[in-house]
Amino acid sequence: MKMDDRTLVEVCCSSIDSVLKAQRCGADRIELCKELRLDGLTPDDRLLERTCTQSSLPIHVLIRPREGDFHYSREELSLINQQIQQALEYPISGIVVGHLSFDLKPDLSLLNEWRSMVQGMDLTFHRAFDHVKDPFFVLEQLIDAGFNRVLTSGQAPKAVGGMELLHKLSSKADKRITIMPGGGIDPLNAHLFLDGTFDAIHLSARPRDLAEGDEPVVDEVLLAEVTKSVKKQNRY
Repeated sequence: MKMDDRTLVEVCCSSIDSVLKAQRCGADRIELCKELRLDGLTPDDRLLERTCTQSSLPIHVLIRPREGDFHYSREELSLINQQIQQALEYPISGIVVGHLSFDLKPDLSLLNEWRSMVQGMDLTFHRAFDHVKDPFFVLEQLIDAGFNRVLTSGQAPKAVGGMELLHKLSSKADKRITIMPGGGIDPLNAHLFLDGTFDAIHLSARPRDLAEGDEPVVDEVLLAEVTKSVKKQNRY
């Protein structure tokens, strides 16, 4: 297998503890956020600074100003732009962002604005994609706007359930944009995403016994099992 064909492991982390655990377990990239129990919000400056100082992994920063839906007001969109600019002050590798209009499509002019703001940096459209009405149309919008990847569960609660759409999206993308499965990936199902279709998988490696309302911290045993499985597959 060529280096370019290997599958990367991206881990969503909301604390420096999780970041360092992910690094020890052999993760390839971090998606940094806060409040992962709320599906992730924009990290604060303190977490950004500590992560960029203490981790050697590429850092992609989630930009999401609040929990809930992805229909943002004019004021919230302005805040998103401010948060992108603040994140760009740190030595990061990418931005993760998204939104939806009320017709369940992103606004192309806004996508282009974000692409311009981050210039040559990696740009990912987050799981707002799982709520769009026409995923193939939106995929073309994201390609036209110059996004690098889409994080998606295939519009299912978990990526395993969205496998059929994930494969169709990857085929439609035809290497013009990366389809990155995420949502419920764990040691029991990670191998299903390692057939060479996907360049990366995304997970948070939450503990199985996490109490409701607790902030997730990476479970090193679970993540190590996933990275071991991925590295084994990458050798073939």
